Amino acid sequence: MEQKIPKISDNDIKRIIKRDFPQSELTEIENILQIYKSKSKEGRNRIYASLLKLSDGNLELLKKLVEKANNDFRDIIAMSEYPNYTEYAFDDDLPEQKKEQLINDDWKQYEFWLNKTLK
Repeated sequence: MEQKIPKISDNDIKRIIKRDFPQSELTEIENILQIYKSKSKEGRNRIYASLLKLSDGNLELLKKLVEKANNDFRDIIAMSEYPNYTEYAFDDDLPEQKKEQLINDDWKQYEFWLNKTLK
């Protein structure tokens, strides 16, 4: 079973920022996100969403995560999109059914986060 990859639009990013951060920080959040460098819009938005998810409304944490993403974005993706699966990813003895369950659980938690409304 393959892991699903979220499709994140510019509107999704704007909605998440407004949902998860105080109005007074919106411009600063956008400026911090722009520090992350990506060659593709799709890839950039995916990383932005992961950064926003992991920062959980914490401006200082967001700054640290952006630095980490610029070093290796894969860590950010794994922690955000595949937290359960990542914990067991290198366990060769993990049954296929358990892998599928972890992937499904990860997708459900990500979709829940992505689609939730204002805090």
